[in-house]
Amino acid sequence: MTAAPVGGRLNGQLAVVTAGTSGIGRAVVEAFLAEGAEVILTGVDAGRAEAARQALGDRAQVVVADSSSLADLDRLAALVSEGGRPVDILVANAGRDTDATPISDLTPELFDHVADLNFRGTVFTLQKLIPQLNDGARIVLVSSIAGLNGGPGHAVYNATKAAVRSLARTVTSELRTRGIRANAVSPGPIATAGFDQFTGGSAAVEQAVAEMVPVGRIGRPEEVAAAVLFLAGHESSFVAGAELVVDGGMSQV
Repeated sequence: MTAAPVGGRLNGQLAVVTAGTSGIGRAVVEAFLAEGAEVILTGVDAGRAEAARQALGDRAQVVVADSSSLADLDRLAALVSEGGRPVDILVANAGRDTDATPISDLTPELFDHVADLNFRGTVFTLQKLIPQLNDGARIVLVSSIAGLNGGPGHAVYNATKAAVRSLARTVTSELRTRGIRANAVSPGPIATAGFDQFTGGSAAVEQAVAEMVPVGRIGRPEEVAAAVLFLAGHESSFVAGAELVVDGGMSQV
């Protein structure tokens, strides 16, 4: 069972977090629960979803769903609607990359594998769930500092994360009459399974990346979650269409 709320900043609020069973998404879910929210979270792996269901307690509802599947997104939207409560916070976190592949070797299948989740999936997550949002709701899109650079071998990932950041601007503009704010969080290197895939599990590669970060280490999922919590709460009430970079200064210095 999840511990009782310790902060209460999100008491009585309902959040939806995609890809919330592990990594950054799981840290976001735990931060929201600690602040009193109820959370509907998704994950694609049934075993991991069940483990999350048992660990997170009865203020968390876990749904096996893939954000690249329109049918799954329709099912998620229907479930939210059937609950009868409007959503106060939406965090679109689902994303993935492939092994480094230069553009010369990129196939349509590899392109679709990344773009269908990172960008198409984010767009349609928004389309399906925006009608379920309360006026004054907050949207947080998880982008990446990869959207700011041209890291070789990751053209589709880099471009789709730049597109996700751009969506925060468009959504804020389109929903301004409802008082709904959208912002993006762009993490740098964070200790997740995705980062392990990037490094190939090599301690030497991890150390080389850490040495590129001004604070001298790889980030933690809970540090990104703290940024998401800020943008999801009323403390950020005058922040809209913005990007909050959480990378230890890697892309800033």
